[in-house]
Amino acid sequence: MSILEQNKNALIIIAHPDMKSLSHQISHHIATYLTQQGINVEIADLYKEDFKPAITIPDLEAYRGQQVLSTDILLEQARFDRADIVYFVFPIYWWSIPAVLKGWFERVFTHGWAFKVDEQGVLTGELKRIPIKLIATGTGDEAGYDKHGYTQAIRTQVVEGIFGFCGIEDVQTSILYNSDFIQTEDLQAFLKELDTRILDINQRSMSC
Repeated sequence: MSILEQNKNALIIIAHPDMKSLSHQISHHIATYLTQQGINVEIADLYKEDFKPAITIPDLEAYRGQQVLSTDILLEQARFDRADIVYFVFPIYWWSIPAVLKGWFERVFTHGWAFKVDEQGVLTGELKRIPIKLIATGTGDEAGYDKHGYTQAIRTQVVEGIFGFCGIEDVQTSILYNSDFIQTEDLQAFLKELDTRILDINQRSMSC
């Protein structure tokens, strides 16, 4: 069954404060492309919405089962639950994801919703099995990322350490290298690659 026949919903999570940034340009391209395919697109702009990434005492109390989750976390979880595919668009800072996005994972992917641990200490991932697309911009080149271990680090820390931990295995990563010095033609080539590799989902069947 095609994505159009299934009336799919996409969520785009953006972690960049500058509306003129490559992250926002890429996000706009993704949203436009998907909307033209008849897909419902929801945008979560973490900076624009002033998402608070730091763990709070109420967050810890909710983790310990002493109180319910706060409204802002329930809102983010509901967005994720509505989506059939999620795009994370972000810059790479110091070989890692931005602090606001790290904090989003820490606060939103809560015990009991994203994962569970039973009384015997057995872990189960609880997130619904949807495709995840990580789309990043980085200042270095691919050879440098491989040499210094970031290519493996993003797999270990994010692909396996976050999504795999929570039960999602369908995670695809795309990085726009040398982004600080990107030329128009190189950006267009990257967007074209996204169209064929990441966004051309109408022809593939996706299970939830």
